[in-house]
Amino acid sequence: MLKNDRKRFLLLLVIILVSLLVSFIPIKGLSLAGRRTLGIFVFAMFGWITEVVPLYVVSMIVVALSALVLPPVVEGLKYSYFYRALSSSTIVLFAGGFFLASGMQKYKVDSILTNLVLSRTGTKPGSVLFGMMLTTAFLSMWMSNTATTALMITVALPVIKYLSEGDPFRTGLILAIPFDANVGGIATPIGTPPNAIALQMLNAKGITISFGRWMSWGLPFSLILLLFAWFLLLQFFRPDAERIKLDIEGVKITGRHVLVIVTFIVTATLWLLSSVLKISSSLIAFIPPVVFLSTGILNREDFKSIGWDVLILIGGGICLGMAMQKSGLSSWFLQVLHLKGASLILIILVFGLLTYIAANFMSHTAATNLLVPIAIAAGGNITPVVVYIALMASVAMVLPVSTPPNAIAYSSGLIKTKDMARVGVIIGILGLILGLPILLLLM
Repeated sequence: MLKNDRKRFLLLLVIILVSLLVSFIPIKGLSLAGRRTLGIFVFAMFGWITEVVPLYVVSMIVVALSALVLPPVVEGLKYSYFYRALSSSTIVLFAGGFFLASGMQKYKVDSILTNLVLSRTGTKPGSVLFGMMLTTAFLSMWMSNTATTALMITVALPVIKYLSEGDPFRTGLILAIPFDANVGGIATPIGTPPNAIALQMLNAKGITISFGRWMSWGLPFSLILLLFAWFLLLQFFRPDAERIKLDIEGVKITGRHVLVIVTFIVTATLWLLSSVLKISSSLIAFIPPVVFLSTGILNREDFKSIGWDVLILIGGGICLGMAMQKSGLSSWFLQVLHLKGASLILIILVFGLLTYIAANFMSHTAATNLLVPIAIAAGGNITPVVVYIALMASVAMVLPVSTPPNAIAYSSGLIKTKDMARVGVIIGILGLILGLPILLLLM
């Protein structure tokens, strides 16, 4: 066994032992079911933070443990209850988004949009930067933040080669992409996994948020952060060049491109009007896979490449939330934090800050998975609290490890951690401050 493998095995063993210890030690105010769930919570937390095994594997273990250890100690609870987490309406909605994004990427509809925007931005550095940021944010509303960043980095690199080696604007152009991929994902329910987790856990409490309603606060929040980020990047990384040469390659449009574009327009429009038409967003999500798979737009290999691991990761988080609520662990956490009966504003701020700090050092999805169930136990008007947690997870982007888009941008070798941190901290603080009044005003 290799040295790294031994280290991972020992770390996994320690996590398991600590989780077992927590499960069996008597804790004041916590029932047997609560202690069992606390053990699962500890395993999930350290598993997601350390990534000792893949994140989706941790989620699978969470589902299996919940179904195994909780039904015997919670009266009337069946193991099949926890399987619902993997087949919830939110999982279906997100899967539909993945199929839509896969079709767009395969037929380069994203590149068509990028070319369309950049060909109209002009050649002034500020205009080029804004065009790239706007395109990145829009694509991230419908595609994964990681895929959007990977695409836009390839668009940015040819632009950067026309700038001199010492031009600070090179750094600004690259930094803009991960920041706006993260910010753009806020705007729609399918933009990023934390949004899906928030929606599903609210749905489990009988609170339904339509696609359009989410966008009514997510889109303004996203646009304001985009404009602020654009201003910051221009101030911190002032361009030396007055003009930038753009090398834009065209994409030949075929009938399949048209079908993908029409499917995107129809699906997105129906999602926006779902509350008016009284149609479930998850039902609409079947349109992309049905159209693309039946017409050959996507094939078996494309089907296999869909982000099933991300869906399982989200499902594990949903399952953990279900377990925490059924066992009373969420309420116990609130008592420990002395937030039971606290004002709505205080609860929002505390959980927003906790999420922001945690999500800078661990997966945004994992941070949301861990904190939303605790926030829900506060009772009362939980919608703004849960949505705020999802928003704060997305604005946590201080370090290269904070989010995959940051890591991709950092790997280009054109930015330093300090560059990412000084802009990321300011955007995060603005998000913390701005998110609260927007939520309370629009909700």
